[in-house]
Formats: sequence, C-alpha cells, structure tokens
Amino acid sequence: MISIEGMLTVHPELCHGCRSCQLACSFARTREYNPTNSCIVIERDLKTEKTAPMIKALCCDLCGGAPACASACLYGAIVYEPSGASSAEEAL
Repeated sequence: MISIEGMLTVHPELCHGCRSCQLACSFARTREYNPTNSCIVIERDLKTEKTAPMIKALCCDLCGGAPACASACLYGAIVYEPSGASSAEEAL
C-alpha cells in the first residue's frame, strides 16, 4: 500500500463557492462530475452568506499526491502542501 503524505490547507475566506473543487474531486474519484461522489462538501454560513469547502478526511486520499481539488481552485481556497510543509488552519 502506498502512503501519500501531505496536507490540504483550506482558506475559507478565499472561497467563492464556485464548487470547482467539489466537481474536480468527484471526477478524480469516479470519472463523473457528480458532487455526491466528492470528498468535499461546500458549507454556507447563513448569517454571513460566506461559503467554505469542508473536506471529509476519511474519504480523501490526496489523489496520490496531486489533489484535483487544489489544482481546480482558481482562488487559492484549497492548497496542497507536501509533507514537511508549514502548519495549516484545516488539514488532513
């Protein structure tokens, strides 16, 4: 079994709610663009109307070291840091 080390850092303040990360994750996992197959859930704060990606840690395998969600995010809301990187607000 191959072990991939690293972490995803989530910057909720940069999230625009476009769901590109969610669709990229589902496609990487199943070859279908279906948000229900994604390891990412987009949460919305009803008071502030802000959105943020939430990553299901038990589901995510970091796409073998090249997370599709981080590559798909145009706003830098999800960033992949290989092992040995600095601390994160939210990490796997």
